Amino acid sequence: MISPSIRGVYRVNVKGILKYRDMKHCVCVSVGAGMYLYINTNHRENFNDFQISAANYDFLEGVDRFISCLSPTSIPSSNLIQKVGELNEADARTIYVKIQESTMIHNKIKKIVLPELWKTFR
Repeated sequence: MISPSIRGVYRVNVKGILKYRDMKHCVCVSVGAGMYLYINTNHRENFNDFQISAANYDFLEGVDRFISCLSPTSIPSSNLIQKVGELNEADARTIYVKIQESTMIHNKIKKIVLPELWKTFR
């Protein structure tokens, strides 16, 4: 079994987590407390996302992607398939601010995730 680390990026089996998916592997970033954010192929304004550059991450295989900061999702570590990288500090700080400023994320989740993410900064 894989032990997740905060800011770790993982290939994840989301069967049973995303209701509209049967078998799907997603790439997610750990933000703490067993919560993850999805990395998507396309920009979706309603997902409160931001672009990450393929130049910074080998696992993006030359294609820029977008991290959705709308709703951290609880994913059991047993669903982690493979660690593919680490999120850099600049992008982790962007996530921190987006979660902190979000009116859509419950304060209970913010109180758990934000301190754990904060501890990873230099």
